[in-house]
Amino acid sequence: MNFGMAVTRMRETTSVVENTIGKAFLTAQLLTASAAQAESAVTAALDGWDAEGDGEDALFHRVVNEAVRNGDPDSLPRDLQPDQSESLPPELEAVLKLAPRIRQCFVLRILVGLSPQACARLLRLDSQQVDEHACSALERLPSLGEHRVADDRASNAY
Repeated sequence: MNFGMAVTRMRETTSVVENTIGKAFLTAQLLTASAAQAESAVTAALDGWDAEGDGEDALFHRVVNEAVRNGDPDSLPRDLQPDQSESLPPELEAVLKLAPRIRQCFVLRILVGLSPQACARLLRLDSQQVDEHACSALERLPSLGEHRVADDRASNAY
């Protein structure tokens, strides 16, 4: 392999890792409803990740595990902090308004696409609870998103 090909391959690898970290951070932010906790989850996952031996999927799953392990599943949904609300599209802001367990099940089951069994293991629930919470999120999200759209329309009217 010549030098030019090696540099190109290194850039491609860096881009893939950066994309994985971005996706993992967003997922952790949705799981924890906190940019600070998401950052901590990514940092902890990177500390234990072997870039040579582990793939990007392993890094993503490490971040998810850290976010679930260090998040507070019993806390009430928080009002969105300015740094969170400005960095997320309205559809994802609505996800942050869900109750923590419902939000976590929705994120892992629907957005990440894990099986009910994998979600149940991560969240220490049974798979039926995971699917019930995910369905509950799907029922609640349209009304949570409508509040944001109505607020935006009202603020633009002036």
